[in-house]
Parts: sequence; structure tokens; C-alpha cells
Amino acid sequence: MNHHRSLALLAAATVLACRAGGAPQAPAAEKPGPSTAATAAAAPAQPKPSDPPAAAPKSADPRTEALLGWLEGFFPWGPGELTLDALDAVKIPGWRLYRAAKKSSVDERANDQAFVLADDTGKTALVGDVFVDEARLKAPKPVLSESDLDGLRELLGRFLRGRFKISFDPSLDRRSFKGLKIQLESGYGAYEISALVSSWDGALLFLGRAWDRGRGFAEQRRAMIRLDGAPTVGPADAAVTIVEYSDMQCPFCKKRAADLDALILKLGKELKIRRVSKSFPISEHTWAFRAASAGRCFYEKDKDVFYRWKSSVFARQETLTVGELDTFALDFAVANNLSEEAFRSCYLQGSAVTRVLDDLAEGFAVRVRSTPTYFVDGVPLSWFSDNLMEEYLRKTYLKGAGLPLPAPAAPAAPKVPPAAKPAATK
Repeated sequence: MNHHRSLALLAAATVLACRAGGAPQAPAAEKPGPSTAATAAAAPAQPKPSDPPAAAPKSADPRTEALLGWLEGFFPWGPGELTLDALDAVKIPGWRLYRAAKKSSVDERANDQAFVLADDTGKTALVGDVFVDEARLKAPKPVLSESDLDGLRELLGRFLRGRFKISFDPSLDRRSFKGLKIQLESGYGAYEISALVSSWDGALLFLGRAWDRGRGFAEQRRAMIRLDGAPTVGPADAAVTIVEYSDMQCPFCKKRAADLDALILKLGKELKIRRVSKSFPISEHTWAFRAASAGRCFYEKDKDVFYRWKSSVFARQETLTVGELDTFALDFAVANNLSEEAFRSCYLQGSAVTRVLDDLAEGFAVRVRSTPTYFVDGVPLSWFSDNLMEEYLRKTYLKGAGLPLPAPAAPAAPKVPPAAKPAATK
């Protein structure tokens, strides 16, 4: 009974976090904001600026301390405080449940949190987001068939945008949990998200994946991120690889793409950089998936054509509609020596769709929750502060050369027209 009450409290906290919308808040008005990944179940709530900093855990428990150090690599790089709270009131056979949160000391939009299930052996941890079916808490029973997932389907339906299917995936089974495969519909096909459900009562849904605690997150992410066949610029022997998950309809992606172009040019003599482009079109953007599919068609013809396409879409981003995007893509194809017939046989077909869906599934697995998201040799960066990417590259690869960087210029104050003079009266 105490276990059920503890889970009920966890349910209230978790649902509140998800409903808070958790993806990074929009930047200041003078800058375009990041696009929230509508495919995410909703990321954790952000602490308010007025909240006092959470105290770092002082537990003498070596398990907690070792886990805290390892989890540093899970959250985006940057100054801030990582806290880890053991939720020992919730008893899960074979596991210990924690809530981990990182609060940025530079930009609150980079704040993040996740739930962690560390196994008793110290070899594995599940990291992701938690949902609790309160109705199932009141009538717990073992999960035996897909009908036992009905409550979780209803729960997920409040958070996942779009249609989805849930089915068992025994390859993901863990002690006390049954593995699940969620197929989320994009409108152009479905892609998979992994999850687990508590097998003894069906009340706890864990949306995330298992990580090997014997290896760092960056190493594991590098193994998960597929570089073969992705649009790439830069030398093969580059000292650093930057993977960018982007959405062509996202204004902040347009800004950061230009910023990264300028930064690569600036650092060209000091640091060889390879840049890899991934598609992560979010569902609220009506033509983003279509633009990504067209991009794959152009990439298969010529890598340079892909990058010209992306630049051309960014240049017309504010005025494009679904119909205009279709016409623009066809005209662009013909202008770049791809016949209308060849383009139509590729656009929104076959591999051009499959590859975008694969990027979405991969991005979700490595915790892409908004666009653009960057991974530098597997290390995540939430590039909200303008100098963040350059600071990381200089500190990590150039031994701090060129630091500190000048502070970014403050945005110009809007011009206020002079007050109108009152009309003369007779």
C-alpha cells in the first residue's frame, strides 16, 4: 500500500512535469525560437528563475555518487548544477529510482530533467521519462496481454502528438519490466520509440532506453548515430564531428545553421570540422517533412544539390506553404538537372521517406527534444547562448586558445517614433 501511495505521488509530479511543456522556452523576441519536438512525450518542467538552486546531493551512498558522475554526460554540456534525488519510497524489484535534474547557470532554457532506474548490479541504467497510470495503481495486475496496455495508451495519447500503436517487444525486456515498441505516426509513415512497462502491476511506463554504465554517454551516442549516408561536409580526417538535427521550417534552425557556417569558417585554420546533417521535422510544421524528403532526393543525386536546396528553403522559409513547397521542390529539381519524372518517383516515396523516419527514431533515442539539437562527437549541446558552441570547441579541442570570447553584442533597442504633437487649436 505504501508503494502505491508513493507511486501516486510520483504520478502527480511526473504528469505535472510533462504538461509543463518542458521543451526549451522561446528565446528573446529578437531571435527566432527553437522548435519543440512534437514527437516527444513532453520534456521535464523547467525550474523558475526565482527558484533557489537545488542543493547538490550530500549522500554518502557511493552508488548515488558514482551514478551522479556518470550522468554528467547525459545532459547537455555547459555550466550548471546537476542534482540527483533517490526516490526510495518507490520500490521496484531489482532497481533504484532517481530523479536527475540539471539547472544551467547561464540560460534557463537549457534546464532539463530525467528519471533514472539504476539496476542493482551497477551495470545498467534506464534513463528517460516516466508516466504513471493512476487507475492501474488502484487495481494492479500483472501485464500479460496487449489489453493490459489500454490505460497506458490513453495516458500516452494526452502527450504524444499524432496516432501511435503500442506492442510488446521481448528484446527490450528487463527485470521487472516488459519491453514495448511505440510506433508513432508522422503522417508519412511511422517510426519507433522504445519503452518499458512495470510487469507486476502495469502502472509505470518508462519512455527511454537502457544505457551501459561501463561506458560514457558520448561513446554510446556515437555508436547510435548513423553517419553513413548522411549529408556531410568537411574532411574525413576532421578532429571533430558535429551532428545537427534540424527542421527546415524551424526559424532557429535557420539562424544556427548560418552561425555554424560562420564558426566553421572562422576556425578553419585551427580546427578541422566535419558537419553532418540529420532531419528532425516536427509534426506542427506542415511542410517540414516534405522538405526533408525532397532533400533526400537531392542528396541522392548530388550532395551539393542538397545543401543548395536547404539554403534555398531557408531563404523562403517565412512564405512557404505546403503547396508552394511542392511546386518549389519540383522546379528546383528540374533546374538542377533532375527530371520531373525522376523527382516524382523519389519525392515522398521509398528511401526518401524511410531515411527521414530513421533520423526521427534515432534522434528520439539520443534525446533530441527540440530543434536544432547538436552533438559534438556524441556530446549534446543546447546552443541557446550565442558563444556556447565556440566556447566548447575551443576548450575541448584547442586547449582554450582564444578564450574568453567577447560577450555577444546586445540587441539594438527598438526605435521609438517621436511623440506626435497635438494639433494646433484656434
